Amino acid sequence: MAQQYTTWHTAVIQGFRTKLKECTVRAACGRSYVRTAKLTEWLKEKVEPDSDNTHASRLLVATYHNRIKDFLPISSEELCAGEHCCLLVFSILLDLGLGCLVDRFQRQAIEDRHLPIDLLSLQSKLAAMDLASLNLPIPENLAERFDEMQWRFCAARLDFRVGRDHPKNTIIPIFKKEKINDKGGTARLWQIAVQEEFVGHQMRKAVSSSRFYDAKDDFGWGYSFALKTFKEGNRDLYLNERAAFIGLKNHDGMIRFLTEYGHKEILRAPGGSGTVAPGSVQNVTKTTYNILLEYGDCDLDEFFAERLPPVFDTEVEAFWQDLFEIADAVEGIHNLEVSTDGMRQNFYGWHADIKPDNILSVQGKFKLADPGFVKFVKKTDKLPPMEKIMGGTETYGAPECYPGKNGTSIAVPQTIDIWSLGCVFSIAATWVVLGYPGIRQFVKVRQRAINRLSSKQPSRLGDTFHDSRKVLPDVTSWHSLLRSALRKTDTITSRVLDLVDGKMLLGDSHQRSKAKDICKDLQQILSENRAKPKRPMPENIMKALLEVDEEAPSKSAGMMSSQVSTSRRESLNIPQDRKARKSKLLDQPLRKTAHRSERLKSALSARAAEPEIKPSLYATPTKKTVSVQREASGVPDPPFSEEKIVVRQDSEDAHFVQYRKSGHVHPFTPISPTSTRPKLTGMSRRSTFQNVFQARQEVERREKHNYLRKTRKDQLLSKHFGNRDIKFLVDNGETMKDFWYEATYLLETLVWKAAGQDENGIDLFFTAGPVKVENKKDKSEFLKAMKDPRAHPTENMHTDIRVSLGNIFAKYLEELENRNKYPYQKEVKDLALIIFTDGVWAGVQHKDDVNQQIVSFVKKLGSTVSNLKIRPVGIEFIQFGNDPDAAYMLRHLDKDLKWAGIPDIIDTEPSSGDVNKMLLGSFVEEYDEDNDDDYGGLMTESTDVWSEWLRPQGSPARSSSSQTIPLSEQAPDTRIPTIKQPIPPSRQTTLNWRHPSP
Repeated sequence: MAQQYTTWHTAVIQGFRTKLKECTVRAACGRSYVRTAKLTEWLKEKVEPDSDNTHASRLLVATYHNRIKDFLPISSEELCAGEHCCLLVFSILLDLGLGCLVDRFQRQAIEDRHLPIDLLSLQSKLAAMDLASLNLPIPENLAERFDEMQWRFCAARLDFRVGRDHPKNTIIPIFKKEKINDKGGTARLWQIAVQEEFVGHQMRKAVSSSRFYDAKDDFGWGYSFALKTFKEGNRDLYLNERAAFIGLKNHDGMIRFLTEYGHKEILRAPGGSGTVAPGSVQNVTKTTYNILLEYGDCDLDEFFAERLPPVFDTEVEAFWQDLFEIADAVEGIHNLEVSTDGMRQNFYGWHADIKPDNILSVQGKFKLADPGFVKFVKKTDKLPPMEKIMGGTETYGAPECYPGKNGTSIAVPQTIDIWSLGCVFSIAATWVVLGYPGIRQFVKVRQRAINRLSSKQPSRLGDTFHDSRKVLPDVTSWHSLLRSALRKTDTITSRVLDLVDGKMLLGDSHQRSKAKDICKDLQQILSENRAKPKRPMPENIMKALLEVDEEAPSKSAGMMSSQVSTSRRESLNIPQDRKARKSKLLDQPLRKTAHRSERLKSALSARAAEPEIKPSLYATPTKKTVSVQREASGVPDPPFSEEKIVVRQDSEDAHFVQYRKSGHVHPFTPISPTSTRPKLTGMSRRSTFQNVFQARQEVERREKHNYLRKTRKDQLLSKHFGNRDIKFLVDNGETMKDFWYEATYLLETLVWKAAGQDENGIDLFFTAGPVKVENKKDKSEFLKAMKDPRAHPTENMHTDIRVSLGNIFAKYLEELENRNKYPYQKEVKDLALIIFTDGVWAGVQHKDDVNQQIVSFVKKLGSTVSNLKIRPVGIEFIQFGNDPDAAYMLRHLDKDLKWAGIPDIIDTEPSSGDVNKMLLGSFVEEYDEDNDDDYGGLMTESTDVWSEWLRPQGSPARSSSSQTIPLSEQAPDTRIPTIKQPIPPSRQTTLNWRHPSP
């Protein structure tokens, strides 16, 4: 029996060691670290689904099996207990073969939260444990061995803009690392990958687009970064660049600075083992200083080499528009404003190293990088600002900067950056006109021009755009050549070259334009170009070109055809056989065309979203065309005699019967034929009324051909929303149980339709429970929340709407007050609060308390916001069900609170009503006032019929006497009757403040 128990004990411990090995990763530096999140998750898991035993509890029993007779000195609950958790300490001890010491370690406060613990403290705590009394083979150097092991379980964590100087034993959890290039011998630039569990939450948000999953490896989700590493001898350069990045951290045009850290890194010597003791002869220690940046797909040099130049007008415009962002970045550096703790400071700045190598493409946008030589000085009245600059580039440097001109360093103006930017634009124009081979030819042109100068006078010039005083004449001649070779579709490049020649590449630094003036000129070029008519491309051609571009690899796998020599002598890889050589030449890989894919997808998506007018809409051909055109333009139809017209939409069973009377159209659906919503009494909204199904179909058509997968805004909503937060509050009291399917469907539709209107994302709260969604844009997040069991209405859950409203009101007022106290904070956005409810509110004994709560909020709002007529806050109640008391109360909130002396910021709409009114009615007067006089007929039993259609098969049906009337049985010549509900007895009294005394 004892032997069997020993075998079980050995198997359990071996199972842990196997799992530990699975969670161990070899870092790029050669040392190993443990994926602690994965390991602790396994320790907390149940061994079997039906068992209460976890892996941790089994390991406790196994490791203490020879040390106890009755009870374990520590339970698995204590081992995993919150801030006193010791799972990692237990794992280290298990790996040392001393797991039975974990209870004593915990008593000495050696817990996971305190790791890594310094060696001196560790030795002191071990001395207090009296381990000699345990009759265990305790090694004398237990403290040193624990210290050595703990670093594997304490890999560094990368947090957004939180700098660290890591101890030398710290392991940086970089599991992939590839060198991008050497930055002038002063630093190295790497592409690195870090697993998600070692990346802080704020960092994940900052670089969400760089998240990836490599199915080939078992590393899980990870993030890509760019890491710039400085050696110990270049600490001053590191400090300068770190300071520059901190100053430019909120500058959009710069590559994004994420964090920085210093590290005394222990490198494993070649041939050494994966884990070695500190101080071992196999260890090599070096000090590095590191800056972590967002990863750029390629620099501008690589971009030009790997892509074909743009051809069509929209492609050319898109390329230049993106590159012009670099000018905005330079202008931001030249006139930098920094706000720290409410203090604003203004600086003059110099980048001093603008070149294609320092312009990166990040998610399709160009950004300026590498501010290693950036210099900032506080703004003064001295103009123009001059400053001595160290470093910089030779090829793209201004004449006054080139090495050896005066033998000593001199102060230079900010316009040295304008010269360098002009050189970049010159290279870019060459690529647009002649492609990458043209860039190589341009280098030869400049070199030959400089060689001619050197033959006449001594010169130290290399490849530059100047002769040490002014621009090379050959550069200006090259620009003229480019103008003569422009495509007819290119109306921008010539004007860019005019700007380069006339305002940027000027020998006299004081004659060059300032950055802000260059930005204005560039924007003028774009504006005038956009005003020119564009020739549309046939859709079939667009799709074919898009398919070709999508097939091309992102990076060319082979040598470009323009660079392949056709000479038999020079060709090293091409077979001598002519046929084989031709095949080799013709089989060069495709290359992407710059900005083609994005522009084609955008154009195709725009075309797909255009309204489609089908010729079969109307039965009468003579009236069809006129009516459709008038409907689209919003012009009323002329009076016709009463006539039945059937409109068939192009999706499934959605048929709409319309009757034309006195020039008006009154639509209704067979799903809810007795709906008593008064239908469209004027032309203001005749073309915009949508029930939930129509809205759903419109959005689906809008997204069907959205090749870019980018948010496409609803044009009607965009006219009104502006800068406004959208928050949904869903009543999940027990009385909403029968309407939950309907509420889920409607919420998903509204979120989908309102996509992109709230740039920060939409919020969702419930009147009860912990479930919420904040700042999300994907409708699936909201659908998931509605399906969460914790959000579902439950029995005896009575809604007190006052609590939820109070929380939202209080937070909004607090934000406004903080904004007034601290003007430098961001502007508080207007608010659209949309409430899903049946209006029963069984948890509120006196419903008038809700009225008073809203009145109090609006009055406080009035004292904070200057003008309430603009409705900075709008509250929309969407009612589910047909409770007459609730219907009257909601109508009272909508129409009668004005008697309390507050503006109208409340609107109501039934769940079967107009989707546009649900989203706009609370703050757009046109929608708020439409049909409000007939609100009494909104809440009849028939208003819920459409939700029965939504209800899944097998779900409990709601009691209702309503039923759908077939189209064949609907009266062709009568309007839908409006059924007025009597005022409930509970509402026939007049509130004291409703009609104030004169």
